[in-house]
Amino acid sequence: MKEPAGEKRSAKAEAGYAVIWCRDFRLQALKRRGGRDLPVALVDDAQRQSIVLCCNALAARSGVAPGMPTVQALARCPGLRVERPSEASELAASRLLLETALGWVPGIEETAPGILTLDLSTQPPDQWIESAWHLRDRLARTGLEVAVGLGETPALARIAAQAALHEGVEVWHLAPGDRLARLDRLPFLVAECGAKLREKFQLWGLATLGSFARLRREEVAARLGDEGVELWLRLTGRLRRPLALAKLEELFEEHHDFDYEVHEREPLFFLLRRFLGSLAGRVAATGRSVAAVHWLVSFADGTFQGRRLALPEPSLDEEVLFRLTSVSLEGLEMKAAIQGLRLRFEPSDPVATQRPLFCKGLRNRHLHGETLTRMRKIVGADRIGSPRRIDSHRPGACERFPLAAELGETEGPPPGPPVTGPTLRRYPLACRTSVQVREGKPLRVESARLTGVVIEAHGPWKSGGDWWHRGQSWERSEWDVALLNHGIFRLVETPQGWSLEGYYD
Repeated sequence: MKEPAGEKRSAKAEAGYAVIWCRDFRLQALKRRGGRDLPVALVDDAQRQSIVLCCNALAARSGVAPGMPTVQALARCPGLRVERPSEASELAASRLLLETALGWVPGIEETAPGILTLDLSTQPPDQWIESAWHLRDRLARTGLEVAVGLGETPALARIAAQAALHEGVEVWHLAPGDRLARLDRLPFLVAECGAKLREKFQLWGLATLGSFARLRREEVAARLGDEGVELWLRLTGRLRRPLALAKLEELFEEHHDFDYEVHEREPLFFLLRRFLGSLAGRVAATGRSVAAVHWLVSFADGTFQGRRLALPEPSLDEEVLFRLTSVSLEGLEMKAAIQGLRLRFEPSDPVATQRPLFCKGLRNRHLHGETLTRMRKIVGADRIGSPRRIDSHRPGACERFPLAAELGETEGPPPGPPVTGPTLRRYPLACRTSVQVREGKPLRVESARLTGVVIEAHGPWKSGGDWWHRGQSWERSEWDVALLNHGIFRLVETPQGWSLEGYYD
């Protein structure tokens, strides 16, 4: 229902919630395996006498009802298919329900088995109903029949979902403009209130939720106490609560137990390919990416090996995920036969990175991370890093620190303006040099690297430090010299002698 143009509220400011309700969830979880066209009943064998927990419409038409003994149900419906609760089927259906809902909005609460509460604040209100129908159709194709209720608060959305089930419709919206008119059509049973409270409403002559919502709060509190006030607050949209958002850590997971002894890695790689394709598609359907991969291998002797592999950046590329995981599995220590493999994806929202304007980032972060992983295995993790200058006046003093996520990223304040003029290129190892000096200035340079006559010299620039640490003091004098037919070089004089440190280009 569209609002008048003058009363239209901002889409960003309007809060709203949706409740997805899967009636007889435990039975529907089993029906997904087949038998939709047969009368089916879910029974409880834990008690002394087996009783019917719930049944489908075909069984209900034959006289089967919840709470009825199973023997009586079979007598009324000879073709009745009896099923027992299955935790595995319920877990699979719960994950399917949550994954499908994550394709609509990110904020979801698993309120109860088969019941989800969604925060719609991230979606424009004019798209709520259309999205609800789209979600309902997607779930119907997977074998789950649901009703969707929309409202200003989680409580109103739950009442709307109950109203949809009561009225036999798929979507019900308790919009602010016509909320009371819609509540006038609903009995108190929809609000899930107690039998004693409904009996009092009947004595008062109240037949619908709308008639009760029109009462004053003081009158309700004086006659019905806390239970009546709580219901009145729910119906008037004044009862709000935060959602306990669902945790997605164990949502995207696959596992397989081998029926035979496995002593090679090839079967693991085969399973890995299959799991990656399935899980990546499920993560992509929710609008997310993979931030990390968890694998766990169980062995016949009862031991386990596992790792968490964080990606350089979230991705859905199956080849990237396969290389990352397979490289890790190559280091698997197989002291016994492999019994099973468990693979889990840690989802993350897609990220966008704005790199510095004048810094070049990595061309392929995933390949960079894979290369570093292989290098750590060869030379050790403590030998991989990048040089960083130490806060010292000693030239060339540096230390190793972990590599940055992107090329050009550094710790500390941003660098100043670029240095102008020629750049000094230091040799990996200083070259010992013999220098002829006249009147305190270099005159000729002789070394294994080059020999030449000094035609121009500037210096010396003297420096020293660490004299306060015994055995660690240092001092040096630097000269910049131009050698005939060779170029410009850096000469350094220390107490140990002269050396050719580098050249300018």
